[in-house]
Amino acid sequence: MSTIDKKNIHSRIEERKKIISTVKGPVAFMRPEDIGNVVVRSSSISGYLPITPSYATNEVGVDSIKVLMATDSLICFESFRPQGAIDAAHSHPDHHSIAYQKQGRVKMKIGSEIFTIEEGDTYFHPLGIIHQHEAIEDSIRIETKIFPNGGAIASWNSLVGLN
Repeated sequence: MSTIDKKNIHSRIEERKKIISTVKGPVAFMRPEDIGNVVVRSSSISGYLPITPSYATNEVGVDSIKVLMATDSLICFESFRPQGAIDAAHSHPDHHSIAYQKQGRVKMKIGSEIFTIEEGDTYFHPLGIIHQHEAIEDSIRIETKIFPNGGAIASWNSLVGLN
């Protein structure tokens, strides 16, 4: 590999690091020592913490989460939902969501359609679309919220009650 190629690769890596390392201040439900890192080791995150979403304050513990990664344009988290738990139908005006069903099954309403999501399935709900989850079994999903206009940290913190 030439010296020019090595410099280009190093430059691209440094640019990618800037995306995450620009996050300053708290990220709700993320370990403070992980904020700004380009790699967050899963072994350093233990357990799930219950959230109370701003759109439905009576939903304490419907989802318990651990934030895996945060930048100004995305939040990635793992979420546990116990069997029978259902959230309020809601939409988000500022982000898209893509989720991977790691364990269990959920009934998922996206817009006017209803799906049974099973282990290994991936689903998407764009910003502004009404959606709702109901756990058919204890379930775990990995969800990434994508904020096309930035502002992910402030929006996330507000959504889960930090602001």
